[in-house]
Amino acid sequence: MLQTGQTAPTFELPGAGGGRIDTHGLAEYADNGWAVVVVFYPFDFHPVCTSQMCTLRDSEALSLLENTVVLGISTDSVYSHRAFAEQHRIDFPLLSDSDGRVAEAYGVRADAIDDHRGVARSAVFVVDPDRTVQYAWRSEETDDEPDLEAVEHAARCHGDECELPDGKSYL
Repeated sequence: MLQTGQTAPTFELPGAGGGRIDTHGLAEYADNGWAVVVVFYPFDFHPVCTSQMCTLRDSEALSLLENTVVLGISTDSVYSHRAFAEQHRIDFPLLSDSDGRVAEAYGVRADAIDDHRGVARSAVFVVDPDRTVQYAWRSEETDDEPDLEAVEHAARCHGDECELPDGKSYL
């Protein structure tokens, strides 16, 4: 798995956001000085994934951060993403990593989850504008959740060592 302090692999994927299907990429945001919260999840409409994505949607801390974007990534199609986003009012882009290459590059591709091969494990990475990973987390169990306070704090950090409130350094 990609670790804090490493350079995040760049990607460009088709995705659904705001009811439209467009291409989104890491460079599109990082090159403009934005922090990118990259959220991998296994499936649209899975009860645990739905809960986790709605928790991110409702996170006031992340929605109030300036120059920060959340990008959800799974191997489901852009059409599934669009329906999922519309049904659950998810306002950030959901990207289709149909061949799992981005999940593989980030080290979160699972051999199998619920008898589906090559899907992403739930994981969160915060990437600063220099493409340095400021926060990295991957679930071990299906219902594990990331520490949203740590995600928010990492999204505020740019460049130098980032120390979180619990005294842990994530870079």
